[in-house]
Amino acid sequence: MPSVTTITSGINYALAFLAVLLAGLQGFDWLAFFDAETALKVVAGLNLLGLTVKAWIATAEQMAKQMKGGS
Repeated sequence: MPSVTTITSGINYALAFLAVLLAGLQGFDWLAFFDAETALKVVAGLNLLGLTVKAWIATAEQMAKQMKGGS
């Protein structure tokens, strides 16, 4: 079973890749594939996913510190 560090690192790498991909799409016209409302929902969903993962990572790190006995 993978450790929390391995999972956290994998998630961080995936988010970094997604950020690079989205930065490359910044000048791309999303409206060619989606209407404005759908494009906004896609971006909002990606932002929500990023915030959720960051909160999970922060919680996991805090729990690991408490289990280790650190403050």
